[in-house]
Amino acid sequence: MAAGTKFGLSPEGRYGDVGTMEGYGQYCPIALGAEVFAERWTPIILRNLFVGCHRFGEILEGAPGLSRSVLVQRLRRLERDGVVERGRLGRAVEYHLTDCGMELIEVCMALGVWGARWREVPPEYLDPYLALWMLSRLIDPASLPRRRVVVRFDLTDRSRPDRYWLVLARSGNEVCAQPPGFDDDGVVTLDTAWLVRWYSGAASLAEAQRAGGMRVVAPPWLVRELAGWGRLSPFADVRPARDATRA
Repeated sequence: MAAGTKFGLSPEGRYGDVGTMEGYGQYCPIALGAEVFAERWTPIILRNLFVGCHRFGEILEGAPGLSRSVLVQRLRRLERDGVVERGRLGRAVEYHLTDCGMELIEVCMALGVWGARWREVPPEYLDPYLALWMLSRLIDPASLPRRRVVVRFDLTDRSRPDRYWLVLARSGNEVCAQPPGFDDDGVVTLDTAWLVRWYSGAASLAEAQRAGGMRVVAPPWLVRELAGWGRLSPFADVRPARDATRA
């Protein structure tokens, strides 16, 4: 009788080679849900759809490292599972979350809270483009006092590209690695670690300035906007477990 099995039936004998199966081969709802959600890149794709990326290129922009072929596969799988629906706006193909997909976003958000509380970000994961890209998706351009706002971010710890422009406009927000052709409304100088700390809500603009981590040259109205942007992350209020331990 095989060790560790009451009736002599090993997992291999009962289920066969589960490594070759597409899913887990289990009725458990956690296993069934994980077959859809836990595939690599799927949570990132869902996150991007949730923050308003509806076209293929938009989803890809917010997922550095994701190949076009893998994105095609994941979108087809999500559409097949009823999580995403595909439609057309004129000639453009768009992807939107279904009711099923919106419910899965609750899983994404819970995972984000857990990650913010229990995981530390390795230095090599710090990506200034991704931080600014996510910020651009969270800022509502209709809330701005001007029709277009351009903020230049000068990064002190990066070789080229060491400068990005956050362009916010009613026609759509974007992050540029080349001059966008508009005058700068303000300039923020900082390193990548402080950029991520400010964007994620780990440090306020005032705290970053007092610590010498951020230098802002901008009119008062833009300074007020920058202070608010640092609180837009849905995980800004999550206290890391390591901070609670030190308290």
